[in-house]
Amino acid sequence: MLQKNRIAQKREKHLITILSVYCGFVFMVIGNSIFHNITLAYELGKDDTDTFIWQMIPESVAMLLMVFCAGLTIKMFYNLKHKRVFTHENVRLVQYLGLAVLIYGVFLNIWKHVSPIETVTFMRNVFLLLGGFIMLIGSVFKAGIRIKEEQELTI
Repeated sequence: MLQKNRIAQKREKHLITILSVYCGFVFMVIGNSIFHNITLAYELGKDDTDTFIWQMIPESVAMLLMVFCAGLTIKMFYNLKHKRVFTHENVRLVQYLGLAVLIYGVFLNIWKHVSPIETVTFMRNVFLLLGGFIMLIGSVFKAGIRIKEEQELTI
């Protein structure tokens, strides 16, 4: 039994390490996005056309979304590290993450019809699907908490 616990702890640490590397990758993407937005802002000084703002807004919204999602993910990693998996806080974090991605997908689809130039061509509908899937995972977490609470009340 003790050996199984050690193996499970090693697996958890391995999973947290993999997820931390993933978060590092996301932060690199955020850094690249920030650099890209700074470059676009620099172009504002040289570009006096009306298309600049139509390019800048979707990229800025994407950058804000990535920062928000990275913050939620870091908070979930913190909870995982402290052995708090099936908690109401994690359910809220997962649901906020799914809702943010879903709202971004809706924003991209609206932006496609509002923008006078074709700025957003990258996976508009995938964000809708991904957001819905993440919200489904949040619902599964919520059901897991309910089952856990019922199990604890059973004698």
